[in-house]
Amino acid sequence: MPQSAREYLRHRFRGDADALRERVTAMQRGSKLPGPDAATSRKMADACEDVVTMLDSVAAHEDAAAELVGIVALVPQLEQKARDTATLPPVRAVYAGAATRIREVQDAEATASHADDAPDADDDALGEESEDDFDGDADDFIDDDDLAD
Repeated sequence: MPQSAREYLRHRFRGDADALRERVTAMQRGSKLPGPDAATSRKMADACEDVVTMLDSVAAHEDAAAELVGIVALVPQLEQKARDTATLPPVRAVYAGAATRIREVQDAEATASHADDAPDADDDALGEESEDDFDGDADDFIDDDDLAD
């Protein structure tokens, strides 16, 4: 069953927030984990929740294309938040990553609307979650393209 753009993005960033909070808990219990420290991970989780809140602020619409227009309108706000958090690159990467994911979903939806429903279409190209997209590791929420500026 295909997900809406909002559902996909909410799931992605809510999952990242949950994984980051689990990371914080593990670090507070004494686990030594590579990557951001507990305070930074907590800030990243808060940023992920902020993205979910922003997505929830977009009016729901029965027409998926109309709803996507509202979601795409969040990109300038996300880019501004990325600039505002430039001194903390991992948090900046959350906001920049959200803007990137929205653009990817927009591109995938445009491509999918022109496709002939090919039976072996790659689910990643359609903006749908697959087994390889998220495994809960700290590197799942920061992609190389999120850090480029």
